Amino acid sequence: MSHPVLSLTAYVDGALEPAERAAVEAHLAQCSTCRAERERLAVAIALLARLPPAPASSPTFEQRFYARLAEQNAARRERRGFLDRVAWRWLAPGLAGVAATVGVVLYTGAQRRADEAFLAEHIELFESYEAVASVGVVESAEDVQVVAHLDGLGVKQ
Repeated sequence: MSHPVLSLTAYVDGALEPAERAAVEAHLAQCSTCRAERERLAVAIALLARLPPAPASSPTFEQRFYARLAEQNAARRERRGFLDRVAWRWLAPGLAGVAATVGVVLYTGAQRRADEAFLAEHIELFESYEAVASVGVVESAEDVQVVAHLDGLGVKQ
């Protein structure tokens, strides 16, 4: 059994089930560290038992407590600025959605410009319909290299 650290307080209070109590006692018989901890807990519990009981609260304590709490909350609301009053928990998801949309638009625009630049660089190959049609669909830079190679060889289909 590992050290029953969490069970020692319940053991000292007598709140353990018989089987668990027997396991803790068997461990305590062999472990001086846990025996010292049990003694420390027993002394602390005995000291706490000698303390006088807490005084009873006054009949108006609860009313005064909640009135003071309401005053503090009202004062805190008055001190808050405009940005503190904005419901950020409602604005944050909307702002995140706008940011994501802007990111997608910018990415697709950049991708389109890259595709246009690619076509502009290789326009002479795309003007030769027979060479392109002989390859089939031209989708990547490798396809363009094949078409350029065929065009350089002068192969006609």
